[in-house]
Amino acid sequence: MRILFFIANIMLMFTHCVSRQELASIQQQVAEIKDENYSVKTETKGYIDSQKILKDTLNKLKSNISRVSYKKKTEVFQQHFISDSMKIERCSFATRDEKDTYHYLNYARTKPREFCEKFVIPYWDKKNSYHNSLVKTMMKMEPVNPIFPDFQCYQSAWCHALRSGKTGYTGHARNIDPKTRSKCNSHFMGECCSYGHETGLGIILQLLIDDGVPSLGHRKICLSPGYSVVGISIQPHSVWDYNCVLDFM
Repeated sequence: MRILFFIANIMLMFTHCVSRQELASIQQQVAEIKDENYSVKTETKGYIDSQKILKDTLNKLKSNISRVSYKKKTEVFQQHFISDSMKIERCSFATRDEKDTYHYLNYARTKPREFCEKFVIPYWDKKNSYHNSLVKTMMKMEPVNPIFPDFQCYQSAWCHALRSGKTGYTGHARNIDPKTRSKCNSHFMGECCSYGHETGLGIILQLLIDDGVPSLGHRKICLSPGYSVVGISIQPHSVWDYNCVLDFM
C-alpha cells in the first residue's frame, strides 16, 4: 500500500512526464485504495469487537460450571480409584478416564457412606442445599448393586457425546446430523450428561451433587438399584471442553 502512495507521489513530482488524463486516473486509483483500506479497517474492527463479545460470553458460560460442579483446582480427582471388580479394568472399549468413571460410580453405589466421607464432606459447602441433601442421602442410604460396562450402551453414549461435542450441544435430544442425515441410536433407560470435567471423580461428583437440577434426576439415576449396566463415553466439547454421557440399562 505504501509503495503505491510512493509511486503516486513520484509521479506527481514529475507531472511533465505524464498526461493530465493519466494523472487523474492515478489519483482516482489512489482515492479508491484509500476507501478500500478504510473499509477493511472498519470490517476488521467490527470482527475484533464481535470476537471479544463472543469470548466474553463463552468465559461467562464457562465460569458458571463452578455453580454446577466442583472446581478443577479442588480435584484430587487425578488419582485412579480401582473398585473390587476386574470387569471394568478388562473392558476393551473404555479409556482410562472412562474406566475411572465406572469405578467411582460403583464406589458411590456400593459404599455410599465411605464415598461421602472421602470425597464429598471434605469439600462440603454447607450453604449449598444440593451439597447438604447429597450428604444426607449418602450417609443414610443402603449400598446398592454395582454396575458394569455394556457395549450397546457405550455405543449409544459415544455417538451422543461425540456429536454433542462437535456441535456444542447440551442436552439429551438425539439430533439429526445435517451432513449424513443420520441420528444416534438411543439404547438406554436412564441417561446422564456431564459437562466441563474429564476425570472420573469430577464427573461423578457433578452428577451426584446435581446443582441447579431441582428433580435431582442425575443423582437418582446414578444411585438407583434399578440399573445393572451402563455405557460411558467422554469426548471433547466445543463449549465446555469436555462432555461425558452415561447411558444406563
